[in-house]
Amino acid sequence: MSIMFRLMTANLLNGGADAGHLAEMIDRHRPEVVVTQELGPNAAEVLAARYSHHDLRPSLDHRGLGIASRFPSEFHTLDLPWRVGAWARVDLGSQVVVVATLHLINAVDFPWWSSVRKRSDQLSELFAWAGATAGAGPLIVAGDMNASPRWPAYRRLAEHWEDLAEQAPGGPGTAPTWGWRPGWPRLLRIDHVFGSGVRGVWATVEPVRGSDHAAVLVDIELI
Repeated sequence: MSIMFRLMTANLLNGGADAGHLAEMIDRHRPEVVVTQELGPNAAEVLAARYSHHDLRPSLDHRGLGIASRFPSEFHTLDLPWRVGAWARVDLGSQVVVVATLHLINAVDFPWWSSVRKRSDQLSELFAWAGATAGAGPLIVAGDMNASPRWPAYRRLAEHWEDLAEQAPGGPGTAPTWGWRPGWPRLLRIDHVFGSGVRGVWATVEPVRGSDHAAVLVDIELI
């Protein structure tokens, strides 16, 4: 029997996302694992109330993040340059999957030449961590990558792992995820779920009220 679970990733705009709407989304879609970036205190309370296992680090300096899981999980810090991420060993019963969340620096932040260098360093450290931590086991890396499929950072990620939203049939998971302001039309797909040893079998994108990012939900099957 195949093992499958639903993961959601969302950038919550430095605590600006509507916590009530986030709660409604979680209750409706029932993801087993949620990873967040720019996590604020109100959203952290929503996650803590719904998930028995969690590592939630709310902050209002754009560095808040968290992982919440319905499965027993062992949580760790993902040490990256400039802004750390988080990762967990998630026990699905008969198999363990490593799940990581990160928020890459925006390559156009001034001075852009420094941001580009920091971003390259983040990716190099990420790949080194993945090789040392997950090995040949199933791995999922999700979050705000600040990179559309046209950008070099996305291509580096896609060289290592499968884009699970793109892999899922039907195409709704490849809709744009970011707009200039909350509620404005979404322009770019910069929030992603990558993986190895797994495949995406369903995916969708859904706006989060109060955030400039939409959430990405992916049903993931271990292979």
